[in-house]
Amino acid sequence: MRYFFRVEYDGSQYGGWQRQPNALSIQEQIEKAFTIALRVPVEVTGAGRTDAGVHARAQGAHVDVPEPLQVARCELSVNALLPPDISIYNLVAVEDSFHARFSALSRRYKYYFCSRKSPLHFKRVWMLYYHIDWNKIEQNLGALTGKHDFSAFCASGCGTDNMICDVKHASLQFENEFIVFTIEADRFIYKMVRTIVGTLIDIGRGKSSASLSDIIRGEDRAKAGATAPPFGLVLDNVFYSGVN
Repeated sequence: MRYFFRVEYDGSQYGGWQRQPNALSIQEQIEKAFTIALRVPVEVTGAGRTDAGVHARAQGAHVDVPEPLQVARCELSVNALLPPDISIYNLVAVEDSFHARFSALSRRYKYYFCSRKSPLHFKRVWMLYYHIDWNKIEQNLGALTGKHDFSAFCASGCGTDNMICDVKHASLQFENEFIVFTIEADRFIYKMVRTIVGTLIDIGRGKSSASLSDIIRGEDRAKAGATAPPFGLVLDNVFYSGVN
């Protein structure tokens, strides 16, 4: 039987979502907790990979188990076995045809900035100590929406030749000293969001004179900005049809 669930995590201490030989991963921790709780080895499939240091509020994942679960009991047991910086929730049975990655309709990321030093938000936001023209950044956001080739924002080691992504929404919200960049798309390529964020900041601080639309059209990574730090990035939601 297949079960879908959400995952919330602080990625500060992990090498990313995906299981890997040289660093502790979110996937490995969840698989270990399920295996102990159910007393059978399991594999967990996520909606997508997040980089080292990136967080998630509502990552989507599924797990296959041989017998029906007592959902509330299983969720409680798995969370008791997980470290305090990872939790699962909304565990629910789904059809075997459902897939956490391929059934996803879109993904939404949020990137958090702070306009001052904020120790309580260390490793949660990118603290910016220079002047940023946020109006100039907002004026460039319209270039992101729609279906484009995002080659200019793909890091080396991407692992795919398909650079086309359909961005459904991009915006900035201002919450006192905090600024939140939100972007939703059908898919994202390797380090795309962090490179877009780094480029927007370069534009806003006057370090880059190019417009975002020109950079997108140029399809040249060298024309984009530096990759933003991982700790301000949160996988905010993965959207599906029929599951919350």
